[in-house]
Amino acid sequence: MTKRKVMIHILTSRLTLGRAIFDADEDALEEMEEEEGESPEEEEESLSTTGELPEPTELIMEGRLITGKDRVELVWEESELTGMEGSVTSVGFQRADEGLVSMMRTGPVRTALTFEEKKRHFCIYRTPFSSFEVCVYTRRVENALLREGRLHLDYLMEIHGAQAERCRMTVTLRPVAEENGSAE
Repeated sequence: MTKRKVMIHILTSRLTLGRAIFDADEDALEEMEEEEGESPEEEEESLSTTGELPEPTELIMEGRLITGKDRVELVWEESELTGMEGSVTSVGFQRADEGLVSMMRTGPVRTALTFEEKKRHFCIYRTPFSSFEVCVYTRRVENALLREGRLHLDYLMEIHGAQAERCRMTVTLRPVAEENGSAE
């Protein structure tokens, strides 16, 4: 197993949806996909030109890329900027199935999200104030973390009883220059 320090650049955007996904059946989720019907590139262009796409949130932090024989984990400590100070987030996947990505948070904010293209997963999101049931429907997973240092997730997320959001998250890795030239 190797561990190395990396700079993690995270770009996220969220767009409120007019529909619920929590109780939607699989047919309704497929219809939502078909209605949108644009390629990801066309969709990006149309959303940004109509002004509907909100400004993305950008975070840059140091973390660790842990690569084992079978599993890959990207780990970082959350900060005051994210509102989850004291929590640790890890994004991981099995080398044999890069299309199934998990995001685990531990600490004051705890959850375990699963991203799997065209699948819906449920979890509990715990904060110091309350716990929420969450539904995640993943539209697209582009995992090139090991080859190109990039992971892109496009998903719908709904806290039970609240409005659903369309979320996009792109994680890009950069090496950290070591003072003594050696990795952790």
